[in-house]
Amino acid sequence: MAEYEKEIMGTKGLGWRVSLSIVACVGWLIFLVLWLFFYAENYVWERNIAIILMSILVMIIILGIPWMMWGMKHRKRHELEMWKTKGFKWRVWMSGIIAFALLIFLIYWFWYQAAPYSVYQNIAVLIVCFLIIAGVMGAAWAPWGIKHGHKFEQKRPTSYYHKEKSEETEEEEEKTEEEKE
Repeated sequence: MAEYEKEIMGTKGLGWRVSLSIVACVGWLIFLVLWLFFYAENYVWERNIAIILMSILVMIIILGIPWMMWGMKHRKRHELEMWKTKGFKWRVWMSGIIAFALLIFLIYWFWYQAAPYSVYQNIAVLIVCFLIIAGVMGAAWAPWGIKHGHKFEQKRPTSYYHKEKSEETEEEEEKTEEEKE
């Protein structure tokens, strides 16, 4: 096993998070199937979408908090440097809050507001929401990426597999150069 893989496998707190993820995902799928089979017909399609979005929100909360905490504890050196870079933290928090707010808005929209509109108008609302979010995120992240992105570009491969492949490629290039000479 690669050194990185050994490091990950021996990481404290990883096991229960993986188990939680499996149980939560299977539980969510069971909920979804039961809902669609037995309860969905009692609601209009807009409210069914709101309920599914609400279940996704619950899944994000259940899985997001433990995995976020694990990720924060196990950051690499370059990731720590990124967090120390001016403007990065508030952009990350802003991105999370905006995504959370979008999900809350869509739940509200489909539960209370979507009924008088057609399917196409509701799809238009979804598209407009995502375009607004994309514009806000792009406007927030693009200047930071232009100013600081070059500091965090990884010139080396990020995984053992890619490292192994890149070493083979370098050896092949060296052999080709030797053959040419």
